[in-house]
Amino acid sequence: MQYFRIICFVLVLALSFWVLFNYVDQCSFKKGEILSNIISVISIILAIIVTYLFSKLFAEKSIRHERKRTIDKYSNMITNLRKIAFHIRGMHSFWILKDLNVKSVIDSKYKNLTYERYRGEDSSKRPYEEFEKIDQDIGGITGQGYLALKGLENDDKVIYFFTDFSINNYTLNELQRFRKYTQSFHYFLDQSDDKIVNFNSVNGYNLRFIDELYATIRGSQIDRTNYKKSIKDLFSHFESHVFDRVEYLTYLNSDLFPRTLKLSFINMLVFLGILIATIFVMLIPFLQKTDLVLSLVIVSLFIANTVDLILITYISITKELNIEEVHEV
Repeated sequence: MQYFRIICFVLVLALSFWVLFNYVDQCSFKKGEILSNIISVISIILAIIVTYLFSKLFAEKSIRHERKRTIDKYSNMITNLRKIAFHIRGMHSFWILKDLNVKSVIDSKYKNLTYERYRGEDSSKRPYEEFEKIDQDIGGITGQGYLALKGLENDDKVIYFFTDFSINNYTLNELQRFRKYTQSFHYFLDQSDDKIVNFNSVNGYNLRFIDELYATIRGSQIDRTNYKKSIKDLFSHFESHVFDRVEYLTYLNSDLFPRTLKLSFINMLVFLGILIATIFVMLIPFLQKTDLVLSLVIVSLFIANTVDLILITYISITKELNIEEVHEV
């Protein structure tokens, strides 16, 4: 539709100028009267557009406030999930698997290793032999699960994960990364042997933090008889439910200048430019031939931009009546 509008604008502009230039009688042409009428009409149109833009702005602001409330709710849930990730990553006994202590190995030998570096998703290049050595040292998907929890912490300070009040909205990039980390840790829990990977050896004091955060997120107490499954289901819930919704709402609110407002604003600027040019042409005395050409150019621009305004109005009406956007998520 954008290219169609541009083509229409150029065609109407060229056709209008050609018709006027070839059929307007130079002797009977009254520049002052015509340009004065154009100034009056443009002034009225600008007033209408400004009124529309402000009414649309207030309506859009109200809609975004509603979305923001939902985003805040989900963001708080994600923050609590990240706190759970922090506490699980800090459980030494949870990461001792047979003869391998994944936490000790990564924290001491590979403390600068990130999920992206391990997966080869960053710009660094490493030989396959080096990756194979790291993969063997950290236990494959076990180490990957640990790095995923580390990624969920997002390099925040330790105190952040112990504060009760921590409101934070996340960018689309952060949400996409958090989803990836959540999927990875969920995959680790799902694929690991329950007899080896479990929370049975973790003391109650460390689990207390997770119990409280779990109850805040889910609105119910965690199943102490099957702790691992409860945590796995929690991460699955975020993977399949929470991230989809908060990413969608964040995407809608990240568009600072909606398309219909942008089109109307640009059209208004063109009218404003025509208005200023008209005033200059009216006040400055040119040669008769130059006066005629400049006046016809202004009239042609006015006609072309008015046609464009009609197209924008049609686009706005169809968009306003289109109820495809999901509001309840």
